[in-house]
Order: sequence, then C-alpha cells, then structure tokens
Amino acid sequence: MRPFEDDVRWELSWLLRAGVPSRTVHVTVRELVVTRLGRGALGAHEVEDAVAAAARAACRLMRELDAPEEIVEIVCRAALDAVRGHGGRSAQWLGEAADAMEQVLGEFDLDRLGRVAHGIR
Repeated sequence: MRPFEDDVRWELSWLLRAGVPSRTVHVTVRELVVTRLGRGALGAHEVEDAVAAAARAACRLMRELDAPEEIVEIVCRAALDAVRGHGGRSAQWLGEAADAMEQVLGEFDLDRLGRVAHGIR
C-alpha cells in the first residue's frame, strides 16, 4: 500500500465512523487529492496515481470494513472532480486519471461504479 492510499483510507474510515454526510466525504477526498496534486512535480503519472490510490482506498474500505458501496462512487467522483477542478496542466490528464480509476475498479470487480462515476449509466 502506498502512503497516500493509506492516508485516504484512514481519513475515510474516520469519516464513516463519525457518520458524516456524503457531501463531507466528497469535499474531504477532493481536498486530499488537490493537496496531493499540489506537491512536487506534476505529470500524468502523478495524476493517475492520486486518483487510483483514492479509488483503491475506497474499495479496500468497502471490502475490509463492510462500508457501503456508495462510498466508492463518492470517492471516485471526488477524485475526478479534483483533477478536473485543479486547473492548469493536471486537467489535461483527466482521461488518463479516469482510465486509472476504472482499472482499479476492475481489479475490485466494480466496473459498474466506474461508469456511474463518469455519469454513464
């Protein structure tokens, strides 16, 4: 497990235990990803890695702590919103970030959620 993935998982587990609304989860994950993107050199790999780590953290949380499936959708949408809204060069890698997210969801057999996070039904 990577440090950022562990950070996201820890934060999500805390938020779920606190029973915060889904909007709070969305905003928190978005800010975590934006902060991650703001560190160091930024390239396609860093953007993909941040989104994939957030998705992996949500999937692991769902499996390990029996969190609701909706948490994965919220986290994926928030991570992609962070890339889209970060501005500058990171937004140009939105497609690659979405592909990385879908790959993670495929590994966890959650492809349907990837389509939902993209707004595709």
